[in-house]
Amino acid sequence: MDRRVTLKTLLAGSIAATSSAVDALAAPRKTTHWTSNFLEFDPITRFRQGLRVQRSLADEADVLHWYHFTMVAIPIGSAPVPVVRWEGIELSHHRRIGTDRYRMHGHNLSFPRALDSGSFVDDVLNPLPGERVKVPPMALTSDPGSVISPSGIIRLDAPGVAPRPEYRVFRREGDYVKLDAIRVAPAGWPVTFIEMGCESTPAKSFDDARLEWLPAEVSGGYVFPWPAWMNMGKTPGHMFAIWRGYKLRDIDELPLEFRRRAAGEFPQLLQVDRKQFDTPIPGLHPG
Repeated sequence: MDRRVTLKTLLAGSIAATSSAVDALAAPRKTTHWTSNFLEFDPITRFRQGLRVQRSLADEADVLHWYHFTMVAIPIGSAPVPVVRWEGIELSHHRRIGTDRYRMHGHNLSFPRALDSGSFVDDVLNPLPGERVKVPPMALTSDPGSVISPSGIIRLDAPGVAPRPEYRVFRREGDYVKLDAIRVAPAGWPVTFIEMGCESTPAKSFDDARLEWLPAEVSGGYVFPWPAWMNMGKTPGHMFAIWRGYKLRDIDELPLEFRRRAAGEFPQLLQVDRKQFDTPIPGLHPG
């Protein structure tokens, strides 16, 4: 008798559960729509909001970005192939030199990592010729500096040139405000170069006008010529890299493994050389 009662109870429960599942499938699903709205700003407001997200509205400040990225080789006529990972930083400084006008200078430092394990490496397989190549750390210290304003950017390798407009588009998505941007390269850089990025900051922070510096998650990609270490010679093609990281307050927030290596090999690149800021800019365009 007890067994019969138990079986009847289990059967009744199974029927009820099946009925509930069928009812749930038949019921209309409540959909939550993501919101995505472009934000319209006048040129000065757009410039100042961009500073908050990308840098800081402070008259003078260091700005640090930390990121991981992967380089992909793109040969002409065959499939792209990943080559090496990197971990790096971009550290720069700006100083206000006029109303909504700032002078900037900075550098990048990156160390190669293995594609699969992520461990630091000093050589990788170049899959195109099928040979191992030495990969040195990448210290980019040739930034000529720039002057930025709502009118655009003046790269200081050509200071007399009128400001070139910068692409900045804001959009509010859910609980975040995102800034899509295209970086204007120095006038003397290779023709095959473009860098595009997206910075995302909490809308709650963005809406607080008291905040001069906003936290940001950053991502993007760039196209550039073969690096010398790949030994590609005159083989046609170029590289593509995709990156993702964060804007940090200062070097104290860097991962310890990266900071220790940087401090051991390139201690001078954990700060910005400010001597350039005390040098006049001859022939600077007034724009």
